[in-house]
Amino acid sequence: MSDRIVITGVCNGIGEKLALSLLNYGYEVIGIDCMEKNSNKSIHYFKCDVTNSDSVERTFKNIQKEYGVITGLVNIVGGTLHSKNIEDISDQDWEETINFNLKTPFNCIRSALPMLKKSNRGRIINISAVAGRTYTFFGGVDFTAAKTGIIGLTRQCAFELAKYNITANCVAPGLTMTNRVVDLWEGYTEEKRKNILKQIPLNRPSSVDEQVNVIKFLCSEESSYISGTVIDVNGGMFMG
Repeated sequence: MSDRIVITGVCNGIGEKLALSLLNYGYEVIGIDCMEKNSNKSIHYFKCDVTNSDSVERTFKNIQKEYGVITGLVNIVGGTLHSKNIEDISDQDWEETINFNLKTPFNCIRSALPMLKKSNRGRIINISAVAGRTYTFFGGVDFTAAKTGIIGLTRQCAFELAKYNITANCVAPGLTMTNRVVDLWEGYTEEKRKNILKQIPLNRPSSVDEQVNVIKFLCSEESSYISGTVIDVNGGMFMG
C-alpha cells in the first residue's frame, strides 16, 4: 500500500509546501482547505470547513468512499486570530481561537480514524507552536491555551491509538516566515525586529522548509518508534 497523507490547510504556508514536498517523495496527497481549489492538480482536493464537525465528517466519509485507507493525517490549520491582553479577550474571541486551533485537529482525527486504523501504520502529526510551550509575543492567552491543548490532545491520542499501531506526534514551530508572517514582519520597525530576534538564540526566524522537513520525517516509516513527542523547531527559543 502506498503512503497516502491527508493535509489540512493545504492552500498556503506550511501546508502547501509540505504537500509539494511529499508529492516529490512519492506520497499521494489529499488536501483539505476552506478555499475553492488548490492549484496543484496532483493533490486530491476537498473543500471543507474544518471548524465545523459536520463538514469534517462529510468530507472524511467522501475521502473514505473514494480512497478507502490513509496512512497519515497532518493537521496544519491554525494560527493567531488577534493579539489581545487577557482582559480584552471576549467570550467570542476565546471560542473562535479554541475552535480554529484546537477543535479542528480533534474533528479531523476523530473522522480520520477509521481509515488510519485500516492502514495498521497510521501517522498523526499535529502543529502546536512555541506558544504551547511558553509565553508568546504574537498572540493572547486564548492562543497559548489552544496550542498547549494540542500537545495534550497529541499525547492522549498516542496513548489510546498505540494498539492500532498509530503514532501521534506534535511539531511546535517558532517564528516561521510564511507569507502571512512575512507581511507582518515587513510592517515592523527595525527595533521591533531586533527585539524579537533577541529572544531566539539562533537569532533568525525559521524558513517554511525547516518546518516541513521535520513534519515530513514524522510522516515517514523512519519515525515508526516515535510517539507522544513534541518536537520544538524554534531556533532555541524554548528548550525543554
